[in-house]
Amino acid sequence: MDYDELDRMLFELTEIEMKLKDTELTDETIRKRILTPPLPEEGFPVPSNAGGATTPSTAITHPSIYHYTLEGDVLRLNVTGDIFAISRHTRFVKMLNHTHNLFEMNYIYSGTFYQEIQGERFELQEGDLIILNKNVEHAIEKCGENDILINFLAKNEFFDSSIIYNILGDTILGKTMASIIADASREKNFLLFHTANNWQIRQTIQNILCESFGSKQANREIIKSYLTILFSRLLESESYEMFLNDGAKKSNISVIEIFAYINNHYLNATLEQTAAHFRYSAAHLGRIIKNVTGKTFSALVQEQKFMHAALQLKLTNRTVEDISKEIGYNNLSFFYKKFHSLYGVTPKEYRRRVMQSDGS
Repeated sequence: MDYDELDRMLFELTEIEMKLKDTELTDETIRKRILTPPLPEEGFPVPSNAGGATTPSTAITHPSIYHYTLEGDVLRLNVTGDIFAISRHTRFVKMLNHTHNLFEMNYIYSGTFYQEIQGERFELQEGDLIILNKNVEHAIEKCGENDILINFLAKNEFFDSSIIYNILGDTILGKTMASIIADASREKNFLLFHTANNWQIRQTIQNILCESFGSKQANREIIKSYLTILFSRLLESESYEMFLNDGAKKSNISVIEIFAYINNHYLNATLEQTAAHFRYSAAHLGRIIKNVTGKTFSALVQEQKFMHAALQLKLTNRTVEDISKEIGYNNLSFFYKKFHSLYGVTPKEYRRRVMQSDGS
């Protein structure tokens, strides 16, 4: 399957979508249909990770490898059988508020989607990508014919430890992603990436979809390799937002929440300000960070600043002096010395090597 064939498949209306296109359903009817077990005689084709095969189901928002249960007033999606599943969201019908029993990633392949996540409404455009922790409640409003959303669902055992710890674990963003993928955080956290201008991410996702939908037996190891590339590209992004559980502060503070705060404020953060934000003493917060990361607060912040500087050298034409001042180092000699100790080259040499690598 090539990219043009993929586009045609994703935009083609399924039988159920043809029926739904001019139909208005109540929430109660939608809920009833979602909870209805699959019946072959009422089937319709929906893309799944089974090489594009069609699977019969009466459900109107998901393939039959998914099944829903009701926990209180909230639907909970469960995946049976496969530990990794990809599907295209059914158009012309809303998806009611629900949670999952596993990792979920949504990618806006085309169009616009409106999602309510933890009670907050988001307008999502083509290229936006969401990574959701378990138990994050979300709903999707009814969408149109040109609106294509791809769902990626995976159980914990799908991801190798090398992906979670070696690739994702070196940065604050990586640690947050790893905690979601590995289900290490019980809080209702999610990440939103804006990747519309990143052709590498789109191409990687297209490759995943072609492998998943385009063959009779999708190769799981190839998909894992593409996901490794995808996560690596996401870690390079500066266009993302972290959303954390805003409930009452607990006595057992979330380290992921601390990392997220530092990641969003590292250009100006101090230990005292950060401790005040979490209602802890500076000494206590410093001990928490040291115990978890093996680094002091100032070392962690400095690391983030120089990662930002390296990215600016790679992606922009800004002067070294300008970048140095942005991260709080007016002494250019000190900036050069510290950059060299971290990256083994001067800032100018780093930029030159990156340019040579990109041009090769």
